[in-house]
Amino acid sequence: MKRMKKIIGCLVGVLLTAEAWAGGTLTLGSHVFTQGDSLHIELLLNLSDAKAGNAEAYLFTPVLRGAGRLQELPAVVVSGRRRARADHRQQALQPSPSYLPPYRTLYARNRKDSIIYKVSVAYSPWMEHASLVLMRERRDCCRMKMLGVEPVITDLALTSPFHVPQGQISVSQVQMAVSQGQAVNLPEQTAIPQAVTERSENAANRQETQSRPDCMPCAECTAMVTYLIPDMETQKHRSESATLYIDYPTGVYDVRREFHNNRPELEKLDSLMRPLTEGNLASISSISICGYASPDGIYKDNEILASNRARCFKEYMRATYAPGYDLYKVSSVPEDWDGLVELLQRRPMNHGDEVLSLIARTGIFEGREKQLMDMHGGTVYRELLKSYFPQLRRIRITVGYEARAFNIEEAASLIYTHPRLLSLQEIYRVAAFYRPGTEQYREIYEIAAYHFPDDVLANINAASAVIMAGDPVSARQYLSKVADDPRAWNDFGVLAYLEGDRKKAEEWFRKALGVEPEKARKNLKKMKNEK
Repeated sequence: MKRMKKIIGCLVGVLLTAEAWAGGTLTLGSHVFTQGDSLHIELLLNLSDAKAGNAEAYLFTPVLRGAGRLQELPAVVVSGRRRARADHRQQALQPSPSYLPPYRTLYARNRKDSIIYKVSVAYSPWMEHASLVLMRERRDCCRMKMLGVEPVITDLALTSPFHVPQGQISVSQVQMAVSQGQAVNLPEQTAIPQAVTERSENAANRQETQSRPDCMPCAECTAMVTYLIPDMETQKHRSESATLYIDYPTGVYDVRREFHNNRPELEKLDSLMRPLTEGNLASISSISICGYASPDGIYKDNEILASNRARCFKEYMRATYAPGYDLYKVSSVPEDWDGLVELLQRRPMNHGDEVLSLIARTGIFEGREKQLMDMHGGTVYRELLKSYFPQLRRIRITVGYEARAFNIEEAASLIYTHPRLLSLQEIYRVAAFYRPGTEQYREIYEIAAYHFPDDVLANINAASAVIMAGDPVSARQYLSKVADDPRAWNDFGVLAYLEGDRKKAEEWFRKALGVEPEKARKNLKKMKNEK
């Protein structure tokens, strides 16, 4: 176990999302210091190998990382003219609150092999031992692809400007030569390719890993597994629902938070609505409210009851969350027989088949309820009144909204609080700051799969992440959801390889040759060399 962890630790700079970079180290030098209440960052960037086509752009984004925080700095963009015009047009037509203007955009005509980058940000205590990394991405018309994360300074080791006299606190100094041959005295810490330091494992995680012999991190799997790149989700349309069981005083339709068990029920609605109404995270496009009544009683009375409760709940939501009239669509179901059928199918009862048969063959106004009352001397109806009908009296709320785009700092914060607001691409950008095989890396990919349960890409990527964490059981669970998709074949091969079934692994890898030829060929070659 210790040896395997050591191997993982030696996988320097390897990221699942990383694509081989044609050039060398991008950061030739760095100088970080505090002055007044600001943190100043100066970099010398080598862009000689960044050559963008007319419809693509490369983004080089410095990011501060520490204490569970990420702060994205303005990017240097190397862009084709057509891509730049398209990006400018999109920002003008659909402005994003998270948009951070680039530090500089370079085109073919004004290209330089090196650029001196200087920015200042407000100093915060978490930055004292933060790390500085350079994120590399490629963008075209449809997707943003992570190319890698290059560590620049693993520990800024700053002294807080609030505790020392005003002045410069330098990290290190080195003389660097610019491409034109001029000597520039710019302090630097040489960028050594290594993995960004991840959060420490807590005791619970460590104990769980040690107690499961099948959960040893798999160092060799990093280069073997599949990673799929999500398309850019330019408009993040979402829809979420909540079912509430609200109690009412006799003859009252207004919602009273403190009445009976209403508080915990309404707190479910709070958790749905607050992220959408606070903090400028999303804009609500529609709210549907449906009131349901159970089948017992007079139909007309149930119709009035369900309608009035839905109408009054709309007024409660307008006063509490979203005041607009045009957002709301209100409906009601006087007697929820369909809900009763679904409930009986999920939770069978004595003589339940007879109840379902009666509902199917007898109409609502053809004596259905009376026949239920008479069934088996009334015992069936009493059981329905006690255990089934109360669950049919409810309010169902469905909220449609559009989440805005988030930068890396916002995404890192939201991933543990409101991950449903993020796109797969935004989630994976955060994952790129953790080393494959670590608990944090795995956790982020599993969060993505949990919130995108029907997405093939999310399940395959989660399977790859847990394979690297040494958990083939969980990997197979993710892959079983997408077993019919050819993009999963390579990971099935990796699982068979890890289980010692080389014949099966070879079959999967050969099938994957038509889907992921380069990856599959390397995996087949690896197996051949091990014979």
